[in-house]
Amino acid sequence: MEKEAPPLSEEFPEGSKVFFLGEHAYGVAAQITGTTQDSLSVVLAFFPSDKAENEEFKSVVRNRMSERYYPSFNVAEIVGASSKAIAKITSSFMVITSDGQKVNLGLSLKFEAKGMKVIDYSRKNGRFWEFSEKAVQLIRDYKAKAPEVFRAVERSGDAMTKAYDVFSGEDSDKKVKDLRTWLATKGVRDFEPVSLFCDQLKKETVKEIEGLQAKFTEGRSPSAIKKAIVKGIPRQAVLKPSHAVYRLQNQRFGLGDRVTMVRDSGSVPLSAKGVVIALNAKSMDVVWDVPFMAGTTLGGRCSPYRGSTVEFNTCLNLTDPQYVASTKPRGPPPHQPQVPFKPRFGPYPAVRPPPGQAPVGGFHPAPAGASRGSSVQILANPNRGRGAYVNGRGTHTNGRGAPPHAANGAHVVPAQARPAMAGSPPVSVNGVNGEANHLPPVASRGGFVPPHPRGFAPRGGRGFSPNFRGRGGMPPVIDRGRGGPFRGPRGRGRGAPPVAS
Repeated sequence: MEKEAPPLSEEFPEGSKVFFLGEHAYGVAAQITGTTQDSLSVVLAFFPSDKAENEEFKSVVRNRMSERYYPSFNVAEIVGASSKAIAKITSSFMVITSDGQKVNLGLSLKFEAKGMKVIDYSRKNGRFWEFSEKAVQLIRDYKAKAPEVFRAVERSGDAMTKAYDVFSGEDSDKKVKDLRTWLATKGVRDFEPVSLFCDQLKKETVKEIEGLQAKFTEGRSPSAIKKAIVKGIPRQAVLKPSHAVYRLQNQRFGLGDRVTMVRDSGSVPLSAKGVVIALNAKSMDVVWDVPFMAGTTLGGRCSPYRGSTVEFNTCLNLTDPQYVASTKPRGPPPHQPQVPFKPRFGPYPAVRPPPGQAPVGGFHPAPAGASRGSSVQILANPNRGRGAYVNGRGTHTNGRGAPPHAANGAHVVPAQARPAMAGSPPVSVNGVNGEANHLPPVASRGGFVPPHPRGFAPRGGRGFSPNFRGRGGMPPVIDRGRGGPFRGPRGRGRGAPPVAS
């Protein structure tokens, strides 16, 4: 059951810390100085250069060289190699030297089994790998340096390749090690493998961001802080740290966004500012302006004690304000993002997951218009079905025992049993020496009585006789049980001697 909001003096006691959500000082740390029945008074403290600094951080990410990516089969055409060679060279290609040492001559641009890619070099789009222009140039240089490796990849099978299979001559081991050194000079060892399902900045870009942070921090002084008193604002114009987990739902973030910590519980200090350098499915990596005790290097991507992984609802996005509120007491309610922020990178699962469950691995929707106007048809063998007779042993049936129908809707008289060949013994048809021992067929209500050389009526199927709802389409048998009228002797089984009448 919902309750009324508590009085402002109780919810926002004097001296409590909040964050201002007004348009001109969005996200600025504030302190409550007084309350009335329906309004608040706060004092703001901020640096006038904050807004311009936010744009500079974002511009670092925008100025990243946006390269074109090519599918692997296009890369094979550009380089002049086979798709098999590109697939092996861009992953790992192990070569064994004469002393048993294993040397990887691959470029390590993709890791299929681990589900990892290399930033600015590779990515996976659906089922296909794609490589950037930088990666294509690296493959070109590799082929020009060691064409023997590409030829060896073409010949290689499942077995591990030997060094003398790649380079002919006595110095094959030396050539393998020299090639490995050349790959190191190309920066192959410094590649950053990351998950297919995340997006993050390179180490060089993170260092540039840290340089900007240091520059702005050094230029700040206590004398440059500006203070402003704002009176008569409604409660929705400020954000209380304990309310962040409830109010900051569906907030969007992007790489290079400037954020501030608005939750007072956790390892990151309250109101600390940082920059988003990586986005995951449910969290983001932030490099903060100043170090703190619980900070990390984020796997060697930033300086010590400067990085941390936080949830989306713990920070306020300063670059893209999404909760701007009116400062008028009777102003409209603040806008709330309605679309959930669920960043999704990498391939989609091949099978659509059940409703309400997360996908497991690469879903691809059907091509647009593929199912539009089409119908599903199930093909069936017309010669199959219960009660059908084929190859002279009866008649073809449409379905499970139903008699065939001609094109004009008339009944088709079934063929008789195949006559015996001249000079051959008579064929036994449910009896001995061709003598059929059976009861005459029972006429249905429809009046159609098909001949049955085997001496029994077909089991039939749905549609055999519309006057009966049973599966066989035949009239009910009344002599099954005690008290029924006698209908004559029953037929004997196969191979049984004749029964004397």
